[in-house]
Amino acid sequence: MTIQLAVGLLLVGAGVIFAGSMVIHAQQDRSDFLQVFFPVGDQYNEENSQRSASFENPESRLEFPMPRGLVDRVRIDPSNGAILTLLRGIEVKRLFGTETYETKDLLEYSTPIQMIGGFEASPGGLLVRSTGNDPAFELDLRRSPLLSQAVNFLVVNTILSFLLFVFLDKSWRRGVLAAMARLHFVLVPLAVALGISLLFYPGFMSHDSLHALRSAREGVTESEWPPMVSYVWRAVDLVSANPAAMHFSQVFLLLFSIYFIVLSFTRRAVGAGVFMVLYLGIPVILGTVGVIWKDVLMAGFFLAGFAVVVVMSRLGHGSGFIPLFALAICLIYVAVCSRHNAITAAVPILFYLSLVACSRLKPRGAWFGYGVLFLCSALTGGLFLAKTVLDKYSLPGLEKMRDHTSTFIGTVRVFDIAGASLCTGANLFGEMAPEWSVVDIGKLYDPRHTNLSRGLWDRVGSDRRIDRTWLNVAAQHPLCFLHHKLQLSKYLVGANEGDQFLITHPSIDENEYGYVLPASSLRDAVVTYVVEASQVVLLRPWFIYMLAIGALFYMCRVRALTVGSLTLFLSGGFYFGGLVVFGNAADARLLFYTTTALSIFVFIAVMKFIERLR
Repeated sequence: MTIQLAVGLLLVGAGVIFAGSMVIHAQQDRSDFLQVFFPVGDQYNEENSQRSASFENPESRLEFPMPRGLVDRVRIDPSNGAILTLLRGIEVKRLFGTETYETKDLLEYSTPIQMIGGFEASPGGLLVRSTGNDPAFELDLRRSPLLSQAVNFLVVNTILSFLLFVFLDKSWRRGVLAAMARLHFVLVPLAVALGISLLFYPGFMSHDSLHALRSAREGVTESEWPPMVSYVWRAVDLVSANPAAMHFSQVFLLLFSIYFIVLSFTRRAVGAGVFMVLYLGIPVILGTVGVIWKDVLMAGFFLAGFAVVVVMSRLGHGSGFIPLFALAICLIYVAVCSRHNAITAAVPILFYLSLVACSRLKPRGAWFGYGVLFLCSALTGGLFLAKTVLDKYSLPGLEKMRDHTSTFIGTVRVFDIAGASLCTGANLFGEMAPEWSVVDIGKLYDPRHTNLSRGLWDRVGSDRRIDRTWLNVAAQHPLCFLHHKLQLSKYLVGANEGDQFLITHPSIDENEYGYVLPASSLRDAVVTYVVEASQVVLLRPWFIYMLAIGALFYMCRVRALTVGSLTLFLSGGFYFGGLVVFGNAADARLLFYTTTALSIFVFIAVMKFIERLR
């Protein structure tokens, strides 16, 4: 009974996070919008409503996330004027079931409020005739008083409780501590991830977040943003269409991987929990995990892949090695495909994986080194090749897409030339833009972000001479070329003068799905902390990186540096180098993975230091 109650509480918590959504299939005889109001007490108001984008024929699928808690009725404004609206059906999706309202159900459970001329059942759906401005009707959602959801809840609860009981029963025979050791590394990150999801519900969404969502639901057509993010979101969408599901999934994967890694290297559950608190206190970390961004997703998959390799390195000669090897490759591949410049971070992890794999063969002498290098090169080349294919062909039809790789490289080179021009005091664009002065370039170029220098790229465009010009600038003005990269790096690590360039995006951009942020004073206070604490020197990324370098020297000095911990340090460092060389923006959140990896490395070193003191 205790186990079933505990599982029930977890399921209730999950039900709060995945509040569900309402999907309305509708079409109108002319372009207009549809608005859904959720009740607060006995009243409806604009603050608790969601409006779709304008639509008309053909049929549109309009999705509205539902607020947390029990919603037993909604007000639907089918239009903003005298329009004929056809409702083909309404789906109310909840965690433990979906209620479908077809024509006869809509006719039975709908009550006109104002400006509704009447309802009429037709073969295509329910016709709603609006007779004036602001028509509205109420839909009763108590058709089945939670009976089906309660049954599903009990079934899921019973199955999970039984599995947990079997697990604990076997573990109890090995000792209570062994049982707890098998539970806390899941429950702790799960609880923290649920807290983060509740705090930022349903998750901040910027332009690229919404682009990934559209591609997940409507199909991937280009690769300016990594398609893999949309494929992952498409899979999560099968469980819940609420964006909070995607937000929770990537945060839980990240925190679970981090907790497991710290626990594996320190063997201190309390230490792993302390690190979780310290880690989320870093402004650039907390400000990024609140957004449904590919940076968090990439870091989660990289660290999950690394965690699997750690398990493999400590595995005996059992039969699970090959499945774990395949799992590690899959996780690292998803991470590589989640950002266009992620391959550099994969190299140290793939080397570690190759080292672990070749160690099982027990080769001797130089052949061992050759085998590791060959396998690492093959895995790196294979994953990068597979990534380029994914960026060119959509799934599942393998239709050729617009490839933006050349455009991405072109923008990097344009901005490199602009930065070098400002350093030398001369226009280095040459024949591509001979009429420009250094003052013109300075007005158009802001090294912090691509969007801030959009005017520069628009004027240069995809000129084929950019590659030759870029090479000439790098060869003739290497110091100014490196100076520009240094300025980019300063903003990336927060070592610039003035405010840290940190984009937290604490909002949800206007969208056709009606997703909005509910009011939350606690969330607003956290956002204020992120903005203000990002100015504290000790909490800026560059300070953490300096600590990591110091920790590396310390670990080497006391001979506590392992291949695994060194891999973590190098992976974060390699990603930083790749972002500087191939990056075209300097937002501090872009180094989310580096900050995460090096923070873990520093904490491992601190725990080693404390252990030696004891």
